[in-house]
Amino acid sequence: MSRMNKGTTAPRTRTGGSAMAAVWLVMQRETAARIANRTFVIGTLLNVSVILGLLYFFAPSQADEHHAAATVTVTGVPVTAVAPGPTANSATRWRSADSEAAARSQVAGKKADAALVIHGAQVRMLVRADTSAEIRATVLASVRQWATTLALHEQHVDVDRLERQVTAALPRTETVDGTGRTAASADSGAGLGAAIGIVTVLFFQLFGYGMMVAQGVVEEKSTRVVEVLLATLTPLRLMIGKVAGIAVAAVLQTAVFGLAAVVAVRFGHVLPTQFPATPATFAALAWFVLGFAFFAFVFAAAGSLVSRAEDVSSAVMPVLMATLVPFGVTIAAAQDLNATWVRVVQYVPPFSMLVMPLQVSAHRAGWGPNLLAALLMIVAAAGLAVLSARVYQRSILRMGSTVRWREALASGA
Repeated sequence: MSRMNKGTTAPRTRTGGSAMAAVWLVMQRETAARIANRTFVIGTLLNVSVILGLLYFFAPSQADEHHAAATVTVTGVPVTAVAPGPTANSATRWRSADSEAAARSQVAGKKADAALVIHGAQVRMLVRADTSAEIRATVLASVRQWATTLALHEQHVDVDRLERQVTAALPRTETVDGTGRTAASADSGAGLGAAIGIVTVLFFQLFGYGMMVAQGVVEEKSTRVVEVLLATLTPLRLMIGKVAGIAVAAVLQTAVFGLAAVVAVRFGHVLPTQFPATPATFAALAWFVLGFAFFAFVFAAAGSLVSRAEDVSSAVMPVLMATLVPFGVTIAAAQDLNATWVRVVQYVPPFSMLVMPLQVSAHRAGWGPNLLAALLMIVAAAGLAVLSARVYQRSILRMGSTVRWREALASGA
């Protein structure tokens, strides 16, 4: 036992199994223990409810617009003759009716907000008392455009050429911030709020499951279960198996959160149609895996430094502070995703694990930037895992007082 307390020698695997088989067994044990836990199931359901609630709470205007979208019925001419183009008032739905009676019935039955009854050059607009002035103005503007086009045709004007010239002369609208840079509209409103929500969920998942890794290591060490396990496993394989097993549970739970968000966006219409719910979810899952790989081994190393469960908080505090930095940087980056420093930081580990999902949600990062940032993240995670493994191997069997980081990393430890 004296050699264990010094932590100078790590037991070698005594079984004939391969390293992968040993890691796989530990991973299976950890995954089953986490998923079978009732807290995992209850926590997943509770968090899904919170996510759905936040989506609906922070996007009330988009939900209202969807439910309050105007419907206008047209009879007498094809709908395409009167309905504006796809760039004009997309919130209004236009559809045809077989007759005036059908159009009148739809308006009266509140299946349509207004109706246009056209006979030759005569046009009547059918509305209800509660039809808003905005809807009436929209219909009148469309009728005016239709009537203008008819008049131009009667005067033998090349309407298509006229429309092209007018369209080319229209101003291009840009919203500029205080520094004079063009601010993308996708970076504001519910879309940006949802993107920040995704980043926040990733951060708390990383925070929670990182603590779970550290607590699991300390629990095995304090109960001396680790000594039994290391009779047949090397410390490195035990650490990798534990981290991989908890990672499977973490990714599974995060995937459920993402699926719930995608369903809410697609079928609940709680966000604008421009928000890329599915790409944002896949990007978030992929970057969560990379972020967890970056920090999880450090959490395991931090847990190996102490022998009592009550000491785990102080041991992991430096790691927790390190995870807070990328989150703070990402919140700052959300203010202007076009900023030069943001375009640099999005490639720098570990900031990329949160900044890149934000960029994907705002349509600002494609496959190329994500792959480059992921490659850099993998390299950094591998280097950090090597250092963490050194700490873990030299500390996991040292009982009693807390081992210092510097002592565990020293070559002579």
